[in-house]
Amino acid sequence: MLHPDLARALAAAHIEDLHRAAARRDTIRLARRVAHEPHVAATPVATLRSASTRLRGRARGGLLGG
Repeated sequence: MLHPDLARALAAAHIEDLHRAAARRDTIRLARRVAHEPHVAATPVATLRSASTRLRGRARGGLLGG
């Protein structure tokens, strides 16, 4: 017979394993669904944000490159 604390710890570990496996399945399912969706053109706002981010990255690099 297992000590009650050990039995409780094993049960908790098993439940955590089940949660991790479920999260992994959900992630894979979402990735497959996204991969099969048709690609949509970027919205003008997204395009501007992307350009702004690139420009800020260059400005930060400066002369030191970092």
